[in-house]
Amino acid sequence: MKVLAIDAGARRSAVSRAVESAARSAEAAGAQVTRVRLDEREIRFCTSCGFCGTSGACKIEDDLPSLAALIAGADGVIFGTPGYFRRANVCTKAFLDRLSGYFGAHARGAETRACARGRSAVVITACSAPEPFATFFGYSTGPVRELRRALEFAGLRFVGSLAVTDLWRRSGPDEVDERKASSLGRILVGRI
Repeated sequence: MKVLAIDAGARRSAVSRAVESAARSAEAAGAQVTRVRLDEREIRFCTSCGFCGTSGACKIEDDLPSLAALIAGADGVIFGTPGYFRRANVCTKAFLDRLSGYFGAHARGAETRACARGRSAVVITACSAPEPFATFFGYSTGPVRELRRALEFAGLRFVGSLAVTDLWRRSGPDEVDERKASSLGRILVGRI
């Protein structure tokens, strides 16, 4: 079974460590994990040209086609992004906006929505706000909601999430967050 671990954080910080914990746990449960850091890939913004609506693929030449193929070939996806002002970061936004050309209802290429259907996904996010403010004001729940909608649109089944909060006081996930991230990796493999 194959799992794709996508880390959209620009720094090796809370999101990176939590995604890595989930990935190691998935490996321990028997999955073959491929790790991708979005900041090391070239992903340009959608230009709203409409090409994907007629051709089923995006005409922008960058790393997105290879990432779409990785998603289509994976049985499960771990997706981590930092949250900024109740939203996923800009790298994640560019990635998600352009995935519709590959997984949308109009997609006609080799990587179609049908390829992703039946796959499972978990989401990991991090923000500086402490609880209960992170949840109440959407600093932690906003990015999870955004990713969940996009991944479900692509045909993936959402099976869980983790929000690492209160990072204004600490540099990364604590032991409890690490255990939750590891648990997400096991849950993902169990749902495949």
